[in-house]
Amino acid sequence: MRRCILAVFLLLCFSPVFAEDMAVELRFDSKPSGLQSQVFTATVKSFRPIRIQAFSDTRSNGETYLGELKVNGQPRKIQSRTAVSVYATDAFRKVYDGWGGTVSPDAPLVLKGEITQFSLEETDGYLARVGFHFLLKDGEEKVLWDGHSSGIVKGTGRVLTAETLPALFNSLLREVYEELLEDKKLVGVWSGKVQNTYVIKDPSPSSPAVGKES
Repeated sequence: MRRCILAVFLLLCFSPVFAEDMAVELRFDSKPSGLQSQVFTATVKSFRPIRIQAFSDTRSNGETYLGELKVNGQPRKIQSRTAVSVYATDAFRKVYDGWGGTVSPDAPLVLKGEITQFSLEETDGYLARVGFHFLLKDGEEKVLWDGHSSGIVKGTGRVLTAETLPALFNSLLREVYEELLEDKKLVGVWSGKVQNTYVIKDPSPSSPAVGKES
């Protein structure tokens, strides 16, 4: 019995002790930046109608995990009150709608998003990262465009709280989504100017079918 008690005591002494988790309510209500040109806005409005599939979360540390901060010298886990995938999907819908994009339940195109990174780290200051893998598909699940989009924001000082974190992620997501919709290959496919971003060769004995990005 004494050995068991000693083992537990040593584990507590040499393992990091986490303070109570910080719960954050992520809500996307960021206003448009107003930096887009009329050409950009017109481009988004020219996109064919789309269905936005609920984003998935491929991270391994949990669907609500955001990262860690130190509070009074102790690490404190940060958790979202809602799934990050739900927040990210809602954010994209609001951003896209704000630019005049058309969403329809029977649209010919489908946008699928996978969250590959969504975290907050504390170093001398703080470092927030988000990363996505996006797929644009037709109604038959054929991939027309495949790409990644990510963003990073750094800051100094210890000013992050449950109240200020949402604004940080809102701003970062808006920038990432803006960058996504400026991708020239995606614009070409989404607007219908090109069929897809791949050149498909006809199968033949000397030339097997290959999908290669142009």
